Amino acid sequence: MRTGIVQAGSLNGAPVLKVIGAGSFEHCFSLRHYCDDLIQRGNQRLLVDLMECTYLDSTFLGTLAGSALKLRKQGRVLQVGGGSRRVMEAIRTLGLDRLFECVEKLGPYDAADLRPLESGVTHKEMTGELLLQAHRALLECDPRNAPKFQDLVSYLGAEVAPVDRREAR
Repeated sequence: MRTGIVQAGSLNGAPVLKVIGAGSFEHCFSLRHYCDDLIQRGNQRLLVDLMECTYLDSTFLGTLAGSALKLRKQGRVLQVGGGSRRVMEAIRTLGLDRLFECVEKLGPYDAADLRPLESGVTHKEMTGELLLQAHRALLECDPRNAPKFQDLVSYLGAEVAPVDRREAR
């Protein structure tokens, strides 16, 4: 499967992420960094345009879920709009429709203002930690996700923790 493109821009001062094609693990390092920065700056909402999105993998969805959980704890919201039936079904299957504010379509914004987020795994040593955090967020969002992801979370927890302890020395 070809990876897609994730672009960033704004709509009436609110940050917008536009996913074109497949949103995958390859985008998650820059996605997490971008979202953490927005949350730290106090943005009230993050908008995610899925009109041209064809697929979202669990790591991408878990990374978005982690950001949505942080926003929710501060009374803020992550809003997704325009997903295809397949994409919205993935969101519903993981229980994220109760975490994300799902709308049919986001308001118009200037596509010329969009700039691509980087893709690719920039820090191989961070891969396990990123996978672990994303899938823990999916477990936190909906306990029904446990049969899907608990084994992965347990495995990664055992693998990532020893690496973290070695680096702390």
